[in-house]
Amino acid sequence: MPRKTMSDRQAQIVDVAMRIIATQGARRFTAQLLASEVGITAGAIYRHFESMEAIVDAVVDRMGAILFEGFPPRAPDPIERLKRFFQQRTRTILANPHLSRMLLSDHLSQAAGPAQAKRLAEFKRRSRTFVVGCLREAEQDGTLSVGIAPEAGAVIVLGSILSLAHATPRITSGARIERLADEVWVAIERTLRASSPSGEPAESSKRRKYRRATKKE
Repeated sequence: MPRKTMSDRQAQIVDVAMRIIATQGARRFTAQLLASEVGITAGAIYRHFESMEAIVDAVVDRMGAILFEGFPPRAPDPIERLKRFFQQRTRTILANPHLSRMLLSDHLSQAAGPAQAKRLAEFKRRSRTFVVGCLREAEQDGTLSVGIAPEAGAVIVLGSILSLAHATPRITSGARIERLADEVWVAIERTLRASSPSGEPAESSKRRKYRRATKKE
């Protein structure tokens, strides 16, 4: 077999490191185990990364790249924006089971140093800021259901994503988890979106302007 390039080997090391931390925890994350799983010597690990901490840093980089690919989603209607975020994040978790394990445990926090822990906290803050911002915009636009504060709505959205992440390892069918995610979003939108006097879901002013503009075209 052809030898891996430096970048390919580094990517392999990071992916294996993520799997070890996610499934076996920080205590089992050693250079010896990592090298054994990758298929190289322990010394060779340090030809690609200067330290185990540097590998953890690369794992955090990888998590951020996966979680925030295509972020933030775009849509005139803030609740539609939330829907796209919800769909992207749940599909990401489905496609990356080790990532969901990381999100639900403190394994990575135990392996990380202060700098990496700070970056992990920033991932959570960035997601929450986006969700709360969408809900505040919906509140100002009259499309957020009366009686639901943006902060409470954010708990519903983000908590549902974590619950789906928890369910993913127990549901082996990708179609089932996708269907479940769609059903969960329908329930969330019914809770969050205000109804118009006709009983139909309310539409934001930006969405109405966008729809009218596209009709004129």
